[in-house]
This record gives sequence, structure tokens and C-alpha cells, in this order.
Amino acid sequence: AFLFFRQSTSSPRATISANTPGKSDNPNEISTKPGSHSHITLPDGSQVVLNGNSTLTYDKHFDREIREVQLNGEAYFDVTKNPDRPFVIHTRQMDIKVLGTSFNFKSYDNDNRSETSLIRGSIEVTMKNAPAKKIILKPADKLIVVNSAAAISGPRHALPTDDLDISMKKINYLPADSTVIETSWVDDRLIFRDLPFSDMAIEIERKYGVGFRFTNEKTKQLRFSGNFKNETIYQVLKALQMANHFSYQKINGTIIITN
Repeated sequence: AFLFFRQSTSSPRATISANTPGKSDNPNEISTKPGSHSHITLPDGSQVVLNGNSTLTYDKHFDREIREVQLNGEAYFDVTKNPDRPFVIHTRQMDIKVLGTSFNFKSYDNDNRSETSLIRGSIEVTMKNAPAKKIILKPADKLIVVNSAAAISGPRHALPTDDLDISMKKINYLPADSTVIETSWVDDRLIFRDLPFSDMAIEIERKYGVGFRFTNEKTKQLRFSGNFKNETIYQVLKALQMANHFSYQKINGTIIITN
């Protein structure tokens, strides 16, 4: 089965904190820096591609009864099938039970939005504060959960269900070659369609390891479509300038966007 959670650059740069021998409550923690991704093999043989600025944790005995992992960020999972040991992904807003599937999942703690895009198979999603309600996704379904509060910050905890806007859409394909846009990061591609500059900047930050700052609200609302693979950050910005006028300067690793 395959799963997804989301970004990437070619060279793996992960920080791994191993278990202390004899302490089963000390989990393994794998973290990636912005602008990088890492390939991981879990103890059960499942493969994970962890996106930039993401963290995956799992217990030393995670495959004994229930295979459980905790994710902050985005990742692609190729899960070893084992009906006797369910595979469960825990995130801040929801729990995802793998029923045999390929999907993309994105849930960063500092974002107000989580996305689950099912490619094939099926998954069962349970919201943290509504455990009795199960959401089953079918192929090509995309579950979007938006926190209606102003921002997600502070300690990790379940979010009140009343503050969540839950909707179901369909995954997006690139017309030219039928590429699934939600999973294109696995191939080091950055694809977006009619996105506000502010949303697109978040994706660029995670791919290239830079920061963005806007000097006015009007520029943040400019909309773009694009398809990039091997371009540098400066080539991406130049292409965007051809579609909409804006100026920028880079100061200490931050791209400052002006009108």
C-alpha cells in the first residue's frame, strides 16, 4: 500500500534520534530540514519519503500489535501489507487508518489546513474530537480540513471540531501528462494551479529552504499557475514575474516581495 504526506529536494538530509536501549517510551524521531527530503525504512519494511521541514516519530516496538507513527509535515508511504497489524498515522487534527492504499497527506503544525489525497485503495479518517465519525475515502477523493481559527499555534493538541471546516473534493491532474499534482513533490516537481501568491510561497519555502515576506496584501493575492522541476529559486521567481508584475530582494535567506 502507498501513502502520501508532503515536499522535496534530491539530497536526503535527515536528523535521526534513536531509542535509548531499554527505554520503550523513548521514540525514534526523524526530522528533515526545509529544502530537503529523506528516504526511511520502518522496522516492518514500510518505505517512507519524508518531505522538507517534517518530523516522523514511532515507538521502538511500533510493529508488535498496531503500527503507529506520528507525523508533522508531509510524507509518502509505501506500507507493507499486514492485516493483523493495522497501520495508523496520528496527526494533530486526525488519525488515519490505512486499509490498503496509496495516498498523499499534508499536515504541518503551523498551517491552518490539512489535506489527504487518495490515489488508490481506501483509508479511514477519524477526527480527534469526533472519534465516532469515520470518513472513508475512495480513489481520487481529497479530504480538506481547515481550521477556522486565526492561526494554529502553541502546544500540540486536538482542535475543537466546531472550529474545523471539513470538505471533500477530487484530486487534481496536470492535463499535459496526467500527473497527480498532490503527489508531484515525490518527483521533485513543484506544480500549482491558480494559487494565491501567499499559498504558493509556502510551497516554495519548503522546496527551496527560503523564507518569504510580503510588504502588502495586494501582492499576496496575485494568482499563479506553474510547473517547475530543476529550476533554481531565481528562475522560478523570474518566471512568476513574467506572469504578474512584482519586485523582490533577498536578505539573509528571506525573499521580500514588493509591488
